[in-house]
Amino acid sequence: LIRLKSKGDGSWQEKFDEASEMILNHIDILAATADDFSTFAKLYSEAPVDIDLDGLLKEEVMMFEGREGIELTYFGLAGVSVRGPKPQLTRVFVNLLTNAVQAVEGAFPDGGGRIAVSLRKSVEEGFYDIVFEDNGPGVIEENISKLFVPKFTTKSAGSGLGLAISKSVIDRVGGTISYSRSFALGGACFTVKYPAS
Repeated sequence: LIRLKSKGDGSWQEKFDEASEMILNHIDILAATADDFSTFAKLYSEAPVDIDLDGLLKEEVMMFEGREGIELTYFGLAGVSVRGPKPQLTRVFVNLLTNAVQAVEGAFPDGGGRIAVSLRKSVEEGFYDIVFEDNGPGVIEENISKLFVPKFTTKSAGSGLGLAISKSVIDRVGGTISYSRSFALGGACFTVKYPAS
């Protein structure tokens, strides 16, 4: 734009809106990437605290409620308390909810998206399962093995670090995070297996 303007080429004005939007999008991506790297840097510095897991999940689900065209359901388990780095765990839940919202918004632009979050005792003794399911398209077979690899993304905007950071956070507390196809809703299903206190 600067070069075109300095040459006296009037076409810079026509390209201004398109270029501005592109620049703003890239600024957002850079800001998100910087934030993600900041989170990576903090992974080993936040002390674990007692967390009301059911309460935390309710709060995060409530933040996403009210989005037009999306039915969001939470199935809780009262009284579940665990230990962990609360800000990082919150970020994991926000990332998984954001991914689900984006998946169903893309698949159902006119409404009909469904997301379910469940907290329950795991079949593995000493763990809880936190399950995030949606009725979006799910992950294609060839991308499943890359899901938790840093910088891998199928989105046009985003750093590709969200799931990699989520995995690092959950690994750090002795849990696991995995992907499968949702039996109930047919789309993606991410399961966080979190150790009981």
